[in-house]
Amino acid sequence: MAKGGKAKSPEGGKKKSGSALAWVIAPPIVFVAHATLIVLIIGMVPTFVAFLIDRHPMKYTTRTVGYLNFCGVLPYALELWRGPNDLQAALELILDPLAWLIMLSCAAVGWAIVYSVPPVVSAYLKVTAEIKEKAFKNRQKELIEHWGPAVRQEALGGAVVEDEEDDVAA
Repeated sequence: MAKGGKAKSPEGGKKKSGSALAWVIAPPIVFVAHATLIVLIIGMVPTFVAFLIDRHPMKYTTRTVGYLNFCGVLPYALELWRGPNDLQAALELILDPLAWLIMLSCAAVGWAIVYSVPPVVSAYLKVTAEIKEKAFKNRQKELIEHWGPAVRQEALGGAVVEDEEDDVAA
């Protein structure tokens, strides 16, 4: 606990006035844009599933799927805003198979990113680490040739004798 018996919030001492503001703004938005809200809630189902599955505290999977899912739902929300923004228009959009295909395809792209990018990044990091290791070993050999094996012995201690025997055997 912090001094004075008060616990700090996770944001580093910031107050949660944003949540109070959301409670003030949300009811009028629900009343005014209920059709858009229905399309968003139903279209963002893959994001809600990702939220339930994602156990990471930063919710990276939820963010990835959610951003792309929102990109698939947004054109239909904009279509509601340009035309009649009523329950009938929202139901027509929800029952349109092409709309579902686009919304779910965008979410599927998010899931594809979640499952395909980490192995690619891992392989890249492994290759770059191997290249750096090889460069360090080459530089070490150059230094030993220039300064002699005593430099390595002073840096590593007595373990060098065993390493040199392994190098000679190889």
